[in-house]
Amino acid sequence: MYRIFQHCLKPLACLLVLLASAWPLGVQAQTPSQPTSAETGGMYDVVPVPAARQITLGVLLFPGFEMLDAYGPLEMWGSLKHAPDRFWGEASDRVGIRLVTVAATKGPVPSNQGPKTVADFDYADAPALDYLLVPGGIGVTPLVSDPATLNWLRAQAKNTSLAMSVCNGASLLAAAGLLDGRAATTNKMAFKASIAPGPKVRWVASARWVDNGNVVTSSGVSAGMDMTVAVIARLYGQPLSDWVAQITEYEPHRDPAWDPFAVKAGLVK
Repeated sequence: MYRIFQHCLKPLACLLVLLASAWPLGVQAQTPSQPTSAETGGMYDVVPVPAARQITLGVLLFPGFEMLDAYGPLEMWGSLKHAPDRFWGEASDRVGIRLVTVAATKGPVPSNQGPKTVADFDYADAPALDYLLVPGGIGVTPLVSDPATLNWLRAQAKNTSLAMSVCNGASLLAAAGLLDGRAATTNKMAFKASIAPGPKVRWVASARWVDNGNVVTSSGVSAGMDMTVAVIARLYGQPLSDWVAQITEYEPHRDPAWDPFAVKAGLVK
């Protein structure tokens, strides 16, 4: 009986070895491939098309920054590389958006919510930015009197064609003197504290965002996404703005004067 059992085991062992050696090939063969543009209904270029020109957008990070202030707009700007040419108008109109992160010290920067984001550059080695995004958060308070941060903002503003702020990120732009004489808005739940660094700014108490051309400021947190959709429409056309709203499954507020939070904060009746 034992010999019969041994005789049966040998071919079984060989079969198991053969199956084990073939297993990786089987798994590999069953791995799903990336969807093609055709499979996404022609709405999404899975492999980004080379752009005619490049734009560098930098977001300022600091301990205590508000996550959605930064990541909401960055999600939308970063998604543009997947838009088919027809949403740009012509292939020659296509722009590549390079996203970079900047902080006083490069490396991990903790958000107000806890998770950290790695800063690619510090103030000394940051590249010249075409667009600048300044989020808000509790970490803004110590920075409104920080010479290194304010000087960096002033230096970048000389080169940028567009500076954007979300929430009390406007306080930093104001402290740097970049909003003097301009209309601007900021977070409504902490409006008085947020406008304090900008006595020369024409603060708008009721606005989802305020567009001054090369400087755009938005209200609190989620308002940064509405601002971004509007800025993309102004710079690159409504079809591309509608595309990014659809692809991110976001229903933006299109009216910059829409601001129920100003009423809830008691700023207007």
